[in-house]
Amino acid sequence: MGKKKIGRPFQEGYFLSKQVETHVFTDYRWNDGTTSRLWHFDPDQYDPSAIYIRPFSLSDPDESDQ
Repeated sequence: MGKKKIGRPFQEGYFLSKQVETHVFTDYRWNDGTTSRLWHFDPDQYDPSAIYIRPFSLSDPDESDQ
């Protein structure tokens, strides 16, 4: 049996429109060195230049109010 393939999210793409943020994709890095993108919406619905990318994090961006 071969080595199990494990993926970890490393960045996410967001679209901002009228103060509403939509999570449109998540990029994964696999333990074999490859990457893949999981789209949560049809990619043709969004202008690629309007999508901003930020690193994936399990914590809130601002934990000061916790």
